[in-house]
Amino acid sequence: MSKVFLLNPPISARERSGALASAIGRSMPYGLISLAAVLRKSGYEIDFFDAAAQGVGIEETVERILSGSPDYLGISTVTISVDRSGKIAQKIRARNPKVKILVGGAHMSSAPEETMKRFPDFDIGVIGEGEYSILELLKALEGGLPIREIPGIIYREGGKTVLTAKRPPIMNLDALPMPAWDLIPDFAQVYRASASSYLRLPSTTLVTSRGCSARCIFCNSRMLFGDFRSFSADYVLEQIRHLKSKYHINDISIYDDNFLISRDRVAKICEGILREKINITWSCYSRVDQGDLELFRLMKKAGCWLISYGIESGCQRILNLLNKRVTLEQIEKTVTLTKKAGLRVRGFFMIGHFGETRESILQTIDFMRKIPLDDFNYTVFTPMPGTPAYNIADRYGKFDRTWSKMNFQYMVFVPNGLTADEIERYSRLGYRKFYFRARILIPYLLLLLTHPTGIRRLFHGLQAVLLRVFAKKHCTPVEEALVASGSGDFCPPA
Repeated sequence: MSKVFLLNPPISARERSGALASAIGRSMPYGLISLAAVLRKSGYEIDFFDAAAQGVGIEETVERILSGSPDYLGISTVTISVDRSGKIAQKIRARNPKVKILVGGAHMSSAPEETMKRFPDFDIGVIGEGEYSILELLKALEGGLPIREIPGIIYREGGKTVLTAKRPPIMNLDALPMPAWDLIPDFAQVYRASASSYLRLPSTTLVTSRGCSARCIFCNSRMLFGDFRSFSADYVLEQIRHLKSKYHINDISIYDDNFLISRDRVAKICEGILREKINITWSCYSRVDQGDLELFRLMKKAGCWLISYGIESGCQRILNLLNKRVTLEQIEKTVTLTKKAGLRVRGFFMIGHFGETRESILQTIDFMRKIPLDDFNYTVFTPMPGTPAYNIADRYGKFDRTWSKMNFQYMVFVPNGLTADEIERYSRLGYRKFYFRARILIPYLLLLLTHPTGIRRLFHGLQAVLLRVFAKKHCTPVEEALVASGSGDFCPPA
């Protein structure tokens, strides 16, 4: 059988997370290790390399690929790493033109035609879920068969790109083999949630569903996965048992966009953990229109300690513009019930939205202080390729469409009536107003200092807050040019 080299392209922690690199976690490339499991089961020889996790650059990555002598190179890319992926493809093409270069991931699914146009060394793009697409594609290529009838791909033919029919989503996710965790030695050391997102070590991340039922205008999750589908409770419990028994995992951060969307499934997972007495702590992400007090209490008994909610804004007008389909009253009620169940609550917010004003930012700061959050995080509003927001951003402000800057820390969009400096100042004000309170600091210190990893986590957490409060992120013209070309790191705090 042919040899397939699967690559997560090089991108530094600084480029992903800006000044917060020391505190932000690194998530496992689940798409790639799921592909690896499927391909390996079908008999393909797999080589896997996460250049981002290994901290290597383009040249070293190219040498690593060529040393493996693959027949196919499969790259999974996000928007900020697609330029690097293009450079790698160019260098591989120059040195070994026989290697077929396949590219998938969130970015390719969001902007397939524009991506193929910009990067001529990408041979074929895989759109959406790739497990079945890549199997059909490799079988066709090896058999010399046409690929036009394979759904979910984009390829070159006669100097043009051909986009095939959309591939239906995988409805029976349980049919997929478990991710190929074994391809990553010491993966629990390589990948870990952020400093404030785990209780015990070893800790890792887990994905138990795909897609989302929401229609928020800024999110590109649906471009990759479509509507919500999930692995069954039994399958999730099998994964948890496997992670616990083989890798001694003690804490899991569930990275689903909306873990609580299927109440019955969540209850069954919790009941299974309790029934089998699995000694695990875990956290998850959800929308605020999901969950109830009874479910939260069951989750608490089963080891859950933290729920993170995507709140985005404390201004109802902004929420309506984003098509969040939630109210401030819903947010306050759900956060209060979560706290009542004994769980910690984190709120994720964005600043610099469409229609954002000084008044709406101050409303958000007041709201995040009013509701009983334990932790919060700001990112800057970033219209991503493929989203409705990307197409209409120019109506609402100045928008820099440089893909390599879209890390949710670099201010690519500035709404009308505000400046980048103002948004930055308000962001620092929000961190000061939220964290510099005894109600927040004392429980946070007690939580961290009562666990073995607390001192190191406290250091990284405080470092992140202080950077948020005091650091300014301005670029010199030279740094701007390097970032735009994909050659340089993001600008350090001034």
